[in-house]
Amino acid sequence: MPALLLLLNKSKTQTMKTLILFPAAMIIFITGHGQTPSRPNNSGKVLYDEKVKLEINLGGESAQYADMLPKERTNHKILYFSPDISVYQGVREDKKPEPADQEGAAGMVQVQISTPDDKVYRDLKENKKIEQREFMTRKFLIESDAGKADWKLTGQNKIILDFPCQEAVREENGKKISAWFTPAIPVSTGPQNQGNLPGLILAVDINDGQRTITATSVEFTPVDKSLLVKPNEGKKVTAAQFKKIVDEKMKETGSEGGEGSHVVIKIQK
Repeated sequence: MPALLLLLNKSKTQTMKTLILFPAAMIIFITGHGQTPSRPNNSGKVLYDEKVKLEINLGGESAQYADMLPKERTNHKILYFSPDISVYQGVREDKKPEPADQEGAAGMVQVQISTPDDKVYRDLKENKKIEQREFMTRKFLIESDAGKADWKLTGQNKIILDFPCQEAVREENGKKISAWFTPAIPVSTGPQNQGNLPGLILAVDINDGQRTITATSVEFTPVDKSLLVKPNEGKKVTAAQFKKIVDEKMKETGSEGGEGSHVVIKIQK
């Protein structure tokens, strides 16, 4: 409307010139966009930062070393996705244990943080899931139905990496989960075990910041089929059996962590 009012206030000569130029500009604009093919947005890869707060409780004489211990851990993850399959896994740099020695007044504290070689494979057509979980050098395979998560939309919106996102929330095993998904990427998957929303999940918050997963980049590209294969290493167990193995071993060794990074603490006096 402002452009139209401007034309009415000009002389006839000026108006003729403007009317000739204006359609020409529109033709160039339409032609230019018509020559650019649209990018497929249902295949590619997403990089995520997965941050976990470490709650390491030391009792007795060991409590004096609490301030020397790490408070959080950040892992770098990648999600490969296609219309039918997605695979979420760590990047290579995360596979090496990271020792950190701290010297205190009463001795040396050695903290070793290792990131397990975990993978989550999703068959989006069949709604099936295969998790390859590593725990203390042993690998396990957990196969299950992906199910239908009981998500509830909150009506909240925000932009992540230039993609419009909506918030959905649910509870799982007593944990409050918030996920931000974008319908602009029409693939029903996401990081870790999150999915079953009408769009790809770009951010997750578990238990008010206890664990956060945030996309740092999105790239649309055809994904090599070799990156979308089912994991096949490890002993087949149920989710309940795997949890029992982890809980018993953590109690036995006095380690901390559980799902995600494993922390082993050695105190030398």
